[in-house]
Amino acid sequence: MPISVTLARTGKGNNLLTTARRAATALAAGTLLLLGGAAAPVPLALPAVAKGEIQNVKSPVDVTDFRIGNKNFQVTKMVIQSRPEQIWHVLTDYDNACRVFLNLKDCKILEDRGCTKVVKHRVRPTGLPGTFEYVLEVKETAPRRIEWHRLRGDFRAVDGYWSLDPLEGGKATLVTYCAHIDGGLFLPAPIVRRQIRVDMPIVMDALKAEVENKLQIARGPEGSRGQ
Repeated sequence: MPISVTLARTGKGNNLLTTARRAATALAAGTLLLLGGAAAPVPLALPAVAKGEIQNVKSPVDVTDFRIGNKNFQVTKMVIQSRPEQIWHVLTDYDNACRVFLNLKDCKILEDRGCTKVVKHRVRPTGLPGTFEYVLEVKETAPRRIEWHRLRGDFRAVDGYWSLDPLEGGKATLVTYCAHIDGGLFLPAPIVRRQIRVDMPIVMDALKAEVENKLQIARGPEGSRGQ
């Protein structure tokens, strides 16, 4: 009997089959990328975690490897001309996260324990059908750090952090975005690494654009002329 038919008979089997199909689709797209094909990059992770050091910030935004314990993380940094508190507000505005980060199709707080939240994410990879879903435990240390790790859902592991370090007397902020994803059996590490390195600068650019747009609105025409 075909495995797809056997799995389809139970709810658990349906979940396994759906995950396998999602992973197989992403794997095919990632393989095309590694071979130099024209497939679009797959955004695999979005905000949430913090704990970085200030070091060698470059422009344009680049992504470097960083090891924490036994996990390999991808790290990118950007200086944004805004106070940490203003950037913090954007990162923790979960209700509007889908508007800021366009590949995030759903972001819902399942549990609110104050500084710790359980948040469900549904992400649609760029250029591919279907979505990936996972639930993260997010720990907030206002207004400097947001850390998260996967509780359940797609992928074997999803960890990361945002770090907001004030510069120029607090008028600017060094934003650090660090992410680790273990795709499990169906998503080999080189493919996941490639996708993260493509998508992290896009996430940073979206954050920068949103923060600067909010600042422009807050200042208004009078504030703009005074700059």
